[in-house]
Amino acid sequence: MCAPRDRVEELNGIEANQTEIVKATNLHKSFGRLHVLKGVDFYANRGEILSVVGPSGSGKSTLLRLLNHLETADRGSIRIDGRYIAKENADGRSEYISGKKVLKICSKLGMVFQNFNLFPHKSVIENLMEAPMTVAGVSKDAAAEKAESLLEKVGLTDKRNAYPGQLSGGQQQRVAIARALAMDPEIMLFDEPTSALDPELIGEVLGVIKNLAAERITMIIVTHEMNFARGISDRILFMDGGLILADGTPDDILVNPSHPRIRDFLRKIIREQ
Repeated sequence: MCAPRDRVEELNGIEANQTEIVKATNLHKSFGRLHVLKGVDFYANRGEILSVVGPSGSGKSTLLRLLNHLETADRGSIRIDGRYIAKENADGRSEYISGKKVLKICSKLGMVFQNFNLFPHKSVIENLMEAPMTVAGVSKDAAAEKAESLLEKVGLTDKRNAYPGQLSGGQQQRVAIARALAMDPEIMLFDEPTSALDPELIGEVLGVIKNLAAERITMIIVTHEMNFARGISDRILFMDGGLILADGTPDDILVNPSHPRIRDFLRKIIREQ
């Protein structure tokens, strides 16, 4: 007699939840005396577009870096696509699985940073081919074919042989998006993808992200572009002081916020524009 499905998944270290693709519970993170995250509970559903907004220093980028294992949590649990990369132990500390297993699970996530982080000594197409070849073992021909299709997706086929230093900031960020997509991630993380751009270049990057949203790739976007967040998101989280103060629809958070801190934040943004 076969074991029930949930029991099989439990034995395999997988928690059955077909909706949530990312789940974090009671996340704490400090840098020295600075307590950046103070018990964050967070989830993202499969195929959801989730934006995270709030003032600078509220912990938004740190949350993304914990999900992608670029930082390690002090306390709390993190689960990606049903598998834990970290669990809170009996002492209340985050206990991580082995490094190789973490890397395998986190390969489901692609991340786009504020400052592009392209290899300056490699051409655009080489930047896109590097990870599939060295990390995933993809052949050079297959990696090149995938890179060409991604450059077409982000509108940069004519820049395949250019180097990052020869591109505008908007073009570099579009290459960075294509590079993240080259590993076929199930989840895309964007950490303020337009913050390093001149105002006239922001639209071209947001346009690429909107096109990805139409494909229903799960996306978690830390952004200060409120109109963009309202137009693209299924849900918006508002963070302040290392906590999630509100979680709701774009209209709940940005049009009719009930929390006084959010109303104050939005008033300040309007005054600065």
